[in-house]
Amino acid sequence: MTGRRVRVAASLLAGLVVAYAGFYLLVGPVRGLEIRGVLGLFGTDRISVVQGDTFQVLAQRGLPFRAEVTPYCSSLIALLALAVICLFVLRGPLLRRLGALAVSAVVVLAGNVLRIAASLWMGDHFGVRWLVLFHDWVGTLFALAYTMVGFFLMLSLLLPSASAQIPRAARVSDTL
Repeated sequence: MTGRRVRVAASLLAGLVVAYAGFYLLVGPVRGLEIRGVLGLFGTDRISVVQGDTFQVLAQRGLPFRAEVTPYCSSLIALLALAVICLFVLRGPLLRRLGALAVSAVVVLAGNVLRIAASLWMGDHFGVRWLVLFHDWVGTLFALAYTMVGFFLMLSLLLPSASAQIPRAARVSDTL
């Protein structure tokens, strides 16, 4: 095995360890943060949290309902994927990579809070069937979108700008 293959295999193994250990250690705290974020958007007059990770909603229309934020409803999987990419795939100064990861993580976390809040809002205003429909279809597309935005934001913060790669004498903006 060549040196490069050993480094790639070690990076893959380290990425798997970070992903599994991170999920095991952070699933509770990240869900708690997301739940507090949703409560911050809604307030607590008609929505409360029971059993740590389940919302109880006194719906405006229809019957009250409960909705659980499962480990897979959390943004943690996307956050860990971005962290593994940042740590083991991308190159550059570690502090710069961690800064870009932090910015992208805020976008992903906020996007997931909005997704959960929008699902609860649909259930609150149109009934539980709409909550499930929104969560399964629109919420999935929304999760893909905010994960991609976070990833591209992280890349844009790490990659040099196109104008930085053009020699100063060749820049059109400098001649205008």
